[in-house]
Amino acid sequence: MQTLKAFEVRPYLLKNPIQQYAWGTRDAEAFIPLLLEQTPDPGRPYAELWMGAHPSAPSEVLLAEGTLSLPEFIAAYPREVLGTVVRQTFDGDWPFLFKVLSIGAPLSIQTHPNRTQARQLHARDPRHYPDAQHKPEIAIALDHLTALVGFKDFAAIQETLTQYPEIAAFIGAEVANAVQNAVKVSGAAQRALVRQMYAALMSHALTDEVGLAAGLTRLTARLSSAPTATEHAALFLKTRSDYPGADVGLFALFFLNLVHLERGQGLFLAPGIPHAYLNGNIIECMANSDNVVRAGLTPKFKDIPTLIDLLTYELGPPPLLEVATAGKPYRTPATEFQVSRWDWGTGEPYAIERPDAPAIWLITQGAVRLTWAKGEILLRRGQAALLPAALRALTVTADAPGEVFEATTPTSG
Repeated sequence: MQTLKAFEVRPYLLKNPIQQYAWGTRDAEAFIPLLLEQTPDPGRPYAELWMGAHPSAPSEVLLAEGTLSLPEFIAAYPREVLGTVVRQTFDGDWPFLFKVLSIGAPLSIQTHPNRTQARQLHARDPRHYPDAQHKPEIAIALDHLTALVGFKDFAAIQETLTQYPEIAAFIGAEVANAVQNAVKVSGAAQRALVRQMYAALMSHALTDEVGLAAGLTRLTARLSSAPTATEHAALFLKTRSDYPGADVGLFALFFLNLVHLERGQGLFLAPGIPHAYLNGNIIECMANSDNVVRAGLTPKFKDIPTLIDLLTYELGPPPLLEVATAGKPYRTPATEFQVSRWDWGTGEPYAIERPDAPAIWLITQGAVRLTWAKGEILLRRGQAALLPAALRALTVTADAPGEVFEATTPTSG
């Protein structure tokens, strides 16, 4: 590590890595280069912008003497960067991962483990589960988001089995009939039946790839020969062109809620909730983890037995988090992160008293000037800055009307 001078209490610009996964947007639609005012490489996907200290792709802190990774910066100045509460609560580690996602093609159907499950998975299979952290997360639409989130309510699942007999046949008559014929059963019994149905679907896919491919071919032929009646059917046909083989996610998607978020709306995804982002540009924040258990719509490693055990089988449409403004946080039960959003117009300076916690600010529109006791900095669209815990007071002035997202760690109630 380079020799560093005494810590300066001020914001620090960050240089943040881009992940170029195949589902990212490309060329003229590549949102992340547009945000960063960069020219995209032709044909290259731009999927995620990471802001944080995850060892897979940490941010770099820009210093007068050069750059330093955020983990190295924290190691050099733990108290000043993290603050007392965050440092003690998270054993000196950075607690969250802040992202921009630009989704041009569907992500895999997936879920994330809770704390106990994450520790067990990491110990058992560190290659596929690279850390021992759970991964609650929030997604906030920058323009829009279309996603599959959570299981439909029980009546809708019964209707799905009737509407798509190809899926019911692949699941098996005994299990499918048990779901379809259930009347006036408790919520717990409904969840148990859905678990049995989903386990039968996913487990059969492991042992009968030929049968799965045949069922998908029959459903494709039927839906292609008639006007598409539902959004799920249209999604199936669109996604089928990307996965022409035997991918069980093409059947599984029919059992999940299809949701649409408008600009500023959010979703909180607790561990054990199945989901897949389909299209849109979003802010995402999560515990500092990269653990993913995949179920389908992916050529990547799928861990179906683990997935069946991890899901919570909560039924019904997910609650949406309404648009947050004026720096008010999106309310979630997460202890690692809290995301706030400002819509700033030009005008009088705005004074902010900060808690003893670190934060990252991302400017998504316009430009804002941050002033503190010994200086000021202008942040333009696409720039991100670390606000260390030691920086307790700021004045903000919008040089151009804009939007700012803040990710931080809550330090009280």
